[in-house]
This record gives sequence, structure tokens and C-alpha cells, in this order.
Amino acid sequence: MKSRTLKVNKGFAITTGAAVALLALTVSPDAAERNNLLLASAQQGDCDRLAGSPYDQQRNGDFAPVNIADIGNQAVQACRIAFDTTGNPRFAYQLGRALNSVDQPDQAMSAYSTAVKDGYAAAMVNYGMLMGRLGDDKAEFAYYQQAADSGNTLAAYNLGVAYRDGLGTQPDVDKALQWFEKAAADGDDTAAFNIGAIYDEGQLLEADDQTAIAWYDLAAQRGNTDAMINLGIMYETGEGIVANAAKAAEMYRQAAEKGDMFGASKYMQFQELGVVPAPNQQGVEGVSSLVLKQGDVEAPAKIGSEI
Repeated sequence: MKSRTLKVNKGFAITTGAAVALLALTVSPDAAERNNLLLASAQQGDCDRLAGSPYDQQRNGDFAPVNIADIGNQAVQACRIAFDTTGNPRFAYQLGRALNSVDQPDQAMSAYSTAVKDGYAAAMVNYGMLMGRLGDDKAEFAYYQQAADSGNTLAAYNLGVAYRDGLGTQPDVDKALQWFEKAAADGDDTAAFNIGAIYDEGQLLEADDQTAIAWYDLAAQRGNTDAMINLGIMYETGEGIVANAAKAAEMYRQAAEKGDMFGASKYMQFQELGVVPAPNQQGVEGVSSLVLKQGDVEAPAKIGSEI
């Protein structure tokens, strides 16, 4: 937007300097105020652009969300100005994310607390995580509950973990499944994987391979590598489904292409067995260069890492 500039007639100013000085006194504050408003508006947009969270259903949809690890230093100043000039709890929450990204957890917690007092659901999740890190599991659980009741997907997922593992509450597999299903219905692939794992493992309730396969399949379609690996194992071994080496190899290939080393190792084994063409015949980029990683097949599904 173009703004008008004040032009002074130099000849007129020579004879009426006092009048021009008085005019400047009355006009400049208005111009400064307009400039401040424009600056504040720009900072609000910058805060949303630089620090909007993928876990915030109330974020500004005009901008793509930013993972907390990708937030830069510029977001701190933008979000601080945006909050100071508006008092909007969204900007306080995003300021907390920005401060956390630059390793200022105490200030981040203060910013989250400000947003929590205004009932901002996404801030409740991050504040709850920080309370958990301080050893207050009950407070952590309470903030997840409040945020999940407000419709926050990450809070629903974290409640599922809390009820499954007895974090800040008594273990309750039925409630764990309820909250995992709520998060999965909102598109969370890890929640879908966790449901599959509960039915697959048969520790918290009776094992049900068919239900496990259905949830693993949903999670795999959404890009979850752990679900791809577990489906591959079930196809390979014939666990709950007719053994199918080609489908097992396909699951391992998909996981490998997403960087999973166990999937890469298994896929190479299937190449060596002739189930699928060798690299020089098919040219699956990157798979042959990966090696088996140390540790279990499944990565433990824990409380979300967004703070």
C-alpha cells in the first residue's frame, strides 16, 4: 500500500517557519502511529508465517505450518511484537515455540502460560509437556485432557499414550483406544499405528491380527514407516494373513524409501532371494546403500515431541 508523503514548499517555509513547525508537530505523531500500525500488522503476519504450528487447529491458515525445529531467530522478535501489540494468545503460543527453538525454555514456558490462561488449546499441550519434564505427571495429564476436550489432535494422541502407559492417571486401554481413535480420525498416522500395535501385541487386551492389520494398513497409507515394517513382517511370516513375499517386499521398499534402515536391509534380502529384481535390474535409488540399524524393529510410541 502506498502512503502519502508530506511535501513542504520551501519558499513558504521561509516566511512562515513557525506555522510549518506547528503543522509538523500535529502531523508527525499521526504518521508515526500509522507507521507503527503497519509495522505491527507486518509482524503479525511474520509471526504466523514463521512460527505457526502443524498441531494448532487455530493457526492462521493463510500460511503453511512450520515444524518447531525449523523456526528461526527472526520469529522471536516478530511474535513478541505481534503479541505485545494485540494480546492475541495465538501469538503468545507461537512466541513460546520460537523461544523454545532458540533454547530459552524458561521464557518459552512463560509465553505458553500466558496463552494457556486465555484457553489456547495448542499452548496447553506444550505447557503440559514442559510440566511433565518437571516431573508433574498429573498436571501434564490435566492439560492434555483440557486441550483434547477442545479438539486438539496432538492432545488426543498424548491422552492415548497417557492412558496406555498410566502417565498421570490409571492405565485404561479402553480410554487409550478411544483417544487414539479420535486422533486417528483427525488424520494422525502414529495414533493409527498405536492402535494396530495394541491389537497386535495382545498385552493390554486379547490379540486380534485382523484389526491390527487394518490399522497398520491405514497408518502405512498415511506414510507411517513403523506400520509399513510391521505389515511387511506379517506378510512375510503369514501372521494373521496369507503369506505373500511380494507384498512384504513392497512394504519394506516403501519404508526404505522413507529412510528406514531395517526396511532397506529386508528389501535387499528379498532382492538376494530373487523375490524382487536386484538393484541393477530395477534401480531402487538409495536402498542398496542403507544398513540395518541397531535396536528394535518398532520405535517406541511416546508423548509427542512438540514443545
